[in-house]
Amino acid sequence: MVEKELAFTKRIKDLLATTAFTSKVKVIDFLNVSEQDVLEKMTAKQTDVSVVFGGGFEGAERNRAIIFPSFMVADERAVNVSLFRIEVIGSGEINHSQVLGSLMGLNIDRSVIGDIVVDETGTFFASCREFDRFLMENFTKVGRHDIRLEVIQESVVREQQFEEVEIIVSSMRLDVVVKALIQASRGKAEEYLDAGFVRLNHTVDKKPSRTCDVGDILSIRRHGRFKISEMKKTTKSGKFVLVVRKSV
Repeated sequence: MVEKELAFTKRIKDLLATTAFTSKVKVIDFLNVSEQDVLEKMTAKQTDVSVVFGGGFEGAERNRAIIFPSFMVADERAVNVSLFRIEVIGSGEINHSQVLGSLMGLNIDRSVIGDIVVDETGTFFASCREFDRFLMENFTKVGRHDIRLEVIQESVVREQQFEEVEIIVSSMRLDVVVKALIQASRGKAEEYLDAGFVRLNHTVDKKPSRTCDVGDILSIRRHGRFKISEMKKTTKSGKFVLVVRKSV
């Protein structure tokens, strides 16, 4: 994982240098939140290069980026993102995992696809506009369901849905919090950390003794994403009752 992050940082450094030297605009495929943070921080250190993000949805989590010389003006429309609505032909329902799995079954890179939103208004996903024709011709099924794609122009708000739970922890150590969230032993929590399955505030963190705090976001592979929203109280035995929001 560290090698991957170092490779990404080097790639961004090269892109920023190229844009500064040639004044040519560079458009990057979809980035996750952590990658966007890296790009934004690196760009902020340079006065001759700027960056704009866009993901097709209002409040998008995954975004494409356009790197351009600071003397130019650019907005998020320049990142070339298409927004699709998926319509199931016949009866049946589809979910986020099925949509992502079927898209990856087309042998395209994950970076080509942005957010996937499934809510009461429909099923939507964002993609790199360069792949419009390919997707229209080849993305015809989700699981066992036949589908129809429609490119839409109107804005779609990505509303984050979550459920609120309470956990009790003996300390705010990362391994203790992970243990409570996955409802497993501390040993299992340490295994997850050691394997790189835990991200704290969008960055892989393998240090069990790392201190968590209110506002922190934890992503745990196979278990989901959690935000520590409140320290509700301290029990008589000195344990902490935390209010945690789990994305659903």
